[in-house]
Amino acid sequence: MEISYLGHSCIRIHSNGVTLITDPYDPNLGISMGRQSADIVTISHDHPNHAHHVNISGNPRILRGPGEYEIGNFYITGMGTDRNDDEGTAKTNTVFVLQTEGVVLCHLGDVNHPMTARQIEELNQPDVLFVPIGGRCTISTEQAADLINRISPKIVVPVHYSLENTTGPLQPLAPFLETMAITEPSSNKRLIVTATNLPKELKVEVLERPVNN
Repeated sequence: MEISYLGHSCIRIHSNGVTLITDPYDPNLGISMGRQSADIVTISHDHPNHAHHVNISGNPRILRGPGEYEIGNFYITGMGTDRNDDEGTAKTNTVFVLQTEGVVLCHLGDVNHPMTARQIEELNQPDVLFVPIGGRCTISTEQAADLINRISPKIVVPVHYSLENTTGPLQPLAPFLETMAITEPSSNKRLIVTATNLPKELKVEVLERPVNN
Protein backbone atom coordinates (compact mmCIF):
# COMPACT_ATOMS: atom_id res chain seq x y z
CA MET A 1 0.00 0.00 0.00
CA GLU A 2 1.02 3.61 -0.48
CA ILE A 3 0.67 6.14 2.33
CA SER A 4 0.86 9.92 1.78
CA TYR A 5 0.52 12.89 4.11
CA LEU A 6 -1.85 15.66 3.01
CA GLY A 7 -1.27 17.94 6.01
CA HIS A 8 -2.73 18.38 9.50
CA SER A 9 -4.30 14.99 10.46
CA CYS A 10 -5.08 14.03 6.88
CA ILE A 11 -3.56 10.82 5.50
CA ARG A 12 -4.21 9.18 2.13
CA ILE A 13 -3.91 5.38 1.97
CA HIS A 14 -4.10 3.62 -1.40
CA SER A 15 -4.43 -0.17 -1.32
CA ASN A 16 -5.32 -2.48 -4.19
CA GLY A 17 -7.26 0.18 -6.10
CA VAL A 18 -9.11 1.55 -3.05
CA THR A 19 -8.29 4.99 -1.61
CA LEU A 20 -9.03 5.98 1.98
CA ILE A 21 -8.56 9.51 3.34
CA THR A 22 -8.56 10.39 7.04
CA ASP A 23 -9.69 13.64 8.70
CA PRO A 24 -9.95 16.03 5.70
CA TYR A 25 -9.54 19.66 6.70
CA ASP A 26 -10.97 23.06 5.78
CA PRO A 27 -8.66 25.23 3.60
CA ASN A 28 -9.14 28.01 6.16
CA LEU A 29 -6.44 26.15 8.06
CA GLY A 30 -4.00 27.94 5.74
CA ILE A 31 -3.00 24.96 3.61
CA SER A 32 -4.83 22.81 1.07
CA MET A 33 -5.23 19.08 0.49
CA GLY A 34 -5.37 19.76 -3.25
CA ARG A 35 -7.85 17.92 -5.43
CA GLN A 36 -8.56 14.53 -3.90
CA SER A 37 -10.72 11.55 -4.82
CA ALA A 38 -11.48 8.71 -2.43
CA ASP A 39 -13.61 5.63 -1.88
CA ILE A 40 -13.63 5.97 1.92
CA VAL A 41 -13.28 8.97 4.25
CA THR A 42 -12.91 8.57 8.02
CA ILE A 43 -13.75 11.45 10.35
CA SER A 44 -12.53 11.43 13.94
CA HIS A 45 -14.84 14.22 15.13
CA ASP A 46 -17.07 16.99 13.83
CA HIS A 47 -14.63 19.89 13.49
CA PRO A 48 -13.88 21.74 10.23
CA ASN A 49 -10.21 20.77 10.48
CA HIS A 50 -11.10 17.08 10.70
CA ALA A 51 -14.40 16.73 8.86
CA HIS A 52 -14.25 18.84 5.68
CA HIS A 53 -15.06 16.16 3.09
CA VAL A 54 -17.27 18.20 0.74
CA ASN A 55 -14.54 18.75 -1.88
CA ILE A 56 -13.43 15.12 -2.08
CA SER A 57 -14.69 13.57 -5.30
CA GLY A 58 -15.50 9.93 -6.02
CA ASN A 59 -18.67 9.73 -3.91
CA PRO A 60 -16.78 8.28 -0.92
CA ARG A 61 -18.33 6.38 1.94
CA ILE A 62 -18.12 8.69 4.98
CA LEU A 63 -17.41 6.93 8.28
CA ARG A 64 -18.14 8.73 11.55
CA GLY A 65 -18.20 7.32 15.05
CA PRO A 66 -17.79 3.83 16.45
CA GLY A 67 -18.69 0.80 14.34
CA GLU A 68 -17.36 -1.99 12.17
CA TYR A 69 -17.16 -1.73 8.39
CA GLU A 70 -15.94 -3.79 5.44
CA ILE A 71 -15.41 -1.70 2.31
CA GLY A 72 -13.41 -3.04 -0.61
CA ASN A 73 -10.28 -4.63 0.82
CA PHE A 74 -10.44 -2.54 4.03
CA TYR A 75 -11.70 -3.89 7.34
CA ILE A 76 -12.35 -0.88 9.56
CA THR A 77 -13.21 -0.52 13.24
CA GLY A 78 -14.12 2.82 14.82
CA MET A 79 -13.62 3.08 18.57
CA GLY A 80 -14.91 6.02 20.59
CA THR A 81 -12.63 7.73 23.10
CA ASP A 82 -13.26 10.67 25.42
CA ARG A 83 -12.08 14.14 24.42
CA ASN A 84 -12.78 17.76 25.34
CA ASP A 85 -13.25 20.46 22.72
CA ASP A 86 -11.53 23.86 22.85
CA GLU A 87 -14.12 25.11 25.36
CA GLY A 88 -13.69 22.08 27.61
CA THR A 89 -16.99 20.47 26.61
CA ALA A 90 -16.99 16.66 26.67
CA LYS A 91 -17.05 15.17 23.17
CA THR A 92 -16.17 11.90 21.46
CA ASN A 93 -13.10 11.21 19.36
CA THR A 94 -13.13 8.20 17.05
CA VAL A 95 -9.97 6.14 16.69
CA PHE A 96 -10.01 4.16 13.45
CA VAL A 97 -8.24 0.82 13.08
CA LEU A 98 -7.73 -0.15 9.43
CA GLN A 99 -6.74 -3.60 8.21
CA THR A 100 -5.64 -4.21 4.63
CA GLU A 101 -3.00 -6.31 2.86
CA GLY A 102 -2.18 -8.09 6.11
CA VAL A 103 -1.19 -4.79 7.80
CA VAL A 104 -2.98 -3.11 10.72
CA LEU A 105 -2.99 0.70 10.75
CA CYS A 106 -4.39 2.99 13.44
CA HIS A 107 -5.32 6.67 13.16
CA LEU A 108 -5.74 8.16 16.63
CA GLY A 109 -7.75 11.14 15.36
CA ASP A 110 -7.76 14.07 17.79
CA VAL A 111 -7.30 12.06 20.97
CA ASN A 112 -6.69 14.26 24.02
CA HIS A 113 -7.48 11.94 26.94
CA PRO A 114 -5.32 9.06 28.19
CA MET A 115 -6.35 5.75 26.64
CA THR A 116 -7.17 2.84 28.93
CA ALA A 117 -5.36 -0.48 28.83
CA ARG A 118 -8.50 -2.09 27.42
CA GLN A 119 -8.77 0.48 24.63
CA ILE A 120 -5.14 -0.10 23.67
CA GLU A 121 -5.73 -3.85 23.62
CA GLU A 122 -8.69 -3.31 21.27
CA LEU A 123 -6.41 -1.55 18.76
CA ASN A 124 -5.30 -5.03 17.64
CA GLN A 125 -1.54 -4.33 17.89
CA PRO A 126 -1.27 -1.89 14.97
CA ASP A 127 1.79 -2.03 12.75
CA VAL A 128 1.46 1.61 11.65
CA LEU A 129 0.33 4.34 14.05
CA PHE A 130 -0.69 7.88 13.03
CA VAL A 131 -0.32 9.94 16.19
CA PRO A 132 -1.16 13.64 16.82
CA ILE A 133 1.80 15.46 18.34
CA GLY A 134 0.94 19.18 18.17
CA GLY A 135 -0.35 19.68 21.71
CA ARG A 136 -3.04 22.20 22.73
CA CYS A 137 -6.29 20.50 21.67
CA THR A 138 -4.71 17.05 21.56
CA ILE A 139 -2.12 15.12 23.57
CA SER A 140 1.25 16.63 24.44
CA THR A 141 4.51 15.37 22.96
CA GLU A 142 5.26 13.53 26.20
CA GLN A 143 1.83 11.90 26.22
CA ALA A 144 2.28 10.93 22.57
CA ALA A 145 5.61 9.28 23.37
CA ASP A 146 4.04 7.40 26.29
CA LEU A 147 1.14 6.25 24.10
CA ILE A 148 3.55 5.04 21.42
CA ASN A 149 5.42 3.05 24.06
CA ARG A 150 2.20 1.45 25.29
CA ILE A 151 0.86 0.63 21.82
CA SER A 152 4.23 -0.60 20.44
CA PRO A 153 3.72 -0.12 16.69
CA LYS A 154 6.41 -0.88 14.10
CA ILE A 155 6.04 2.48 12.32
CA VAL A 156 4.95 5.85 13.73
CA VAL A 157 3.83 8.68 11.46
CA PRO A 158 3.41 11.99 13.36
CA VAL A 159 0.47 14.18 12.33
CA HIS A 160 -1.46 17.24 13.57
CA TYR A 161 1.47 19.60 14.07
CA SER A 162 2.32 23.09 12.85
CA LEU A 163 3.31 23.42 9.20
CA GLU A 164 4.39 26.45 7.23
CA ASN A 165 1.31 28.66 6.64
CA THR A 166 -1.00 26.76 8.99
CA THR A 167 -3.10 28.84 11.36
CA GLY A 168 -3.52 28.10 15.06
CA PRO A 169 -1.13 27.49 17.97
CA LEU A 170 -0.02 23.91 17.25
CA GLN A 171 3.53 22.94 18.14
CA PRO A 172 6.04 22.14 15.39
CA LEU A 173 7.51 18.71 14.77
CA ALA A 174 10.86 19.32 16.49
CA PRO A 175 9.79 18.89 20.16
CA PHE A 176 8.31 15.48 19.39
CA LEU A 177 11.47 14.32 17.65
CA GLU A 178 13.51 15.55 20.61
CA THR A 179 11.25 13.70 23.04
CA MET A 180 11.67 10.54 20.97
CA ALA A 181 15.47 11.11 20.86
CA ILE A 182 15.47 11.18 17.07
CA THR A 183 18.19 13.35 15.55
CA GLU A 184 17.93 12.22 11.92
CA PRO A 185 14.32 11.24 11.14
CA SER A 186 13.42 9.38 7.99
CA SER A 187 11.69 11.79 5.61
CA ASN A 188 9.87 10.69 2.47
CA LYS A 189 7.14 11.94 0.14
CA ARG A 190 5.31 8.65 0.48
CA LEU A 191 5.57 5.42 2.41
CA ILE A 192 5.25 1.97 0.85
CA VAL A 193 4.20 -0.61 3.42
CA THR A 194 3.68 -4.35 3.04
CA ALA A 195 3.34 -7.16 5.55
CA THR A 196 6.88 -8.26 4.67
CA ASN A 197 8.78 -4.96 4.83
CA LEU A 198 7.76 -3.82 8.32
CA PRO A 199 10.79 -2.89 10.44
CA LYS A 200 11.76 -5.09 13.37
CA GLU A 201 12.26 -2.08 15.64
CA LEU A 202 10.23 1.11 16.01
CA LYS A 203 10.74 3.57 13.16
CA VAL A 204 9.43 7.14 13.00
CA GLU A 205 8.55 8.20 9.46
CA VAL A 206 8.12 11.92 8.80
CA LEU A 207 6.09 12.23 5.61
CA GLU A 208 6.49 15.34 3.48
CA ARG A 209 3.30 17.08 2.40
CA PRO A 210 3.18 17.48 -1.42
CA VAL A 211 4.34 21.00 -2.26
CA ASN A 212 1.57 21.51 -4.83
CA ASN A 213 -1.14 21.08 -2.17
